[in-house]
Amino acid sequence: MKAVRGMHDLFGVEIAKWQWIESQVKQVFENFGYQEIRTPVLESVEVFSKTVGDETDIVEKQMYSVQKESESLVLRPEGTAGFVRAVLEHQLHRDALHQRFFYYLPMFRHERPQKGRLRQFHQFGAELINDDSPEADAEVIALLVAIYKKLRITEYEVRINSLGCTECRPGMKKQLLDFLQPRLEHLCELCKKRFERAPLRVLDCKRETCKTAVAGSPQLNQCLCDQCKTHHDQLKKRLNEADVTFIDDPSIVRGLDYYSRTAFEFTSSLLGAQSALGGGGRYDQLASRFGEKPFPAVGFALGMERLVIALEAKGAFPEIKATPDVYLAALGNLPMDHLFPLSIQLKSSGVQTEISYAADKPLKWHLKQSNRLQCKFTVILGEDELKKKVILVKNMAAQTQVEFPLDSARTHILKQVKSEN
Repeated sequence: MKAVRGMHDLFGVEIAKWQWIESQVKQVFENFGYQEIRTPVLESVEVFSKTVGDETDIVEKQMYSVQKESESLVLRPEGTAGFVRAVLEHQLHRDALHQRFFYYLPMFRHERPQKGRLRQFHQFGAELINDDSPEADAEVIALLVAIYKKLRITEYEVRINSLGCTECRPGMKKQLLDFLQPRLEHLCELCKKRFERAPLRVLDCKRETCKTAVAGSPQLNQCLCDQCKTHHDQLKKRLNEADVTFIDDPSIVRGLDYYSRTAFEFTSSLLGAQSALGGGGRYDQLASRFGEKPFPAVGFALGMERLVIALEAKGAFPEIKATPDVYLAALGNLPMDHLFPLSIQLKSSGVQTEISYAADKPLKWHLKQSNRLQCKFTVILGEDELKKKVILVKNMAAQTQVEFPLDSARTHILKQVKSEN
C-alpha cells in the first residue's frame, strides 16, 4: 500500500522544517492581531459552486466529492469560501467594527501533481472583515511581506491591480468581450466557456495559446470608476508609506470569481516556472452569493509547500535536527529500574530523551544507537555504577564522560543539557 498520488507522508527532518515555518508564521499573525479560526475539512458542495464559480477548474474538475445519504459534500479545495460560510453562520461579522482571522489548513484538489502543487496541500490564510478601506488592503499585503521577512525570503515581487466593483465591472467586461470576440477560435475550450460569463478569467489562463490570444488586451484599470480609482491610488500611497515595493500590473486578475477591487500576487524566482508564492485580494460581494447581505473583506492565501521549496532553494532553513538530547543506556534489569523512571522525569522536564528497553544489550550496542540518533549525551548505568551509586554521562561530541551521584542524576543531566543548548 502507498499514499494516494499527490499526497505525502511527513516525518523526521521534513516535518521539523514544517513546524519551524508554522511557528514563525503564526508569530507574525499574532503580532498583527489575527486570531485563529479552523473550519471543517468537509463542506457542502454549494459553498464552493456558488462562490468560487461553476466554470472554474476547481469546481468543474478538481473537487473531491463525498456522497452520503442525501448530502453532497466536498473536501475543502480553498479556504476563503468556507471561512465566509463560518462568518455568516456564527454572525462573526456583526460582533465588531472589524475583525482579523488566520488559518492554517489542508486543502484538496484533484490536479496533476508536480513540484509545489500537490493534491493535498496546506495553506496559511489571513482574512480581515468589516473594513472596506484601502488601508485594510495595504495591511494584508504588508502582513504577507512581514511573513517573508520573518522567514528571511527577499527574492520576490509584489504585483497589484484593481478589478473594479459592480459599477465599473460591466464596462471592463464589454471592452474585453469586444477584444476577445475575433480571437475566440484561438482560446482553449475552458476559456471559450468563460467567454460570456467570466471573461476576466480568460486573462488568468496559463495555456500558451490563450496567453498569445489575449496579448495586447485592453488595460482594465482604464475602466475604473472614480471610487475604485481613488481606492487604488490610496492603496498605492499606503504601500509606499509601509515601505512595500510593488508593481502596478493591470494583468493581475487572480483565478477565482469572487474578487473585486484589489487583487495582488507575490511571485518568486526561487520557485522556477511555478513562481506564485502567495496572493489574494478583496471580496466584498462574496456573502451575497450565499444569499446574505454582503460585508467588506480582504485576505490572502500562502502555500506551505511553496514556502518549503523557496526556503530550501535559498538555503534559509536554520539548522534543524529532529534528534534527542539524551540517550539512556541501561545495562541490565536492575539499572532499568532506575533509568525508566528517570526517562519519564527528563521528558516531563522538557528534555528530548531516548531510552532503549533492550536491557540485555552490551554498552557498545547502546553507544552505536546513541550515535545513530546523534544524541548529545549518553547516560550509562550498569551493575558497577549501581554498586558505586553513580551514573556516567558521556558527551558524545567531546568523547568525555563524568560521574554523578545516582540520587541526583536528574539535576545533573538537566544542567549538562542546558549548558549545551
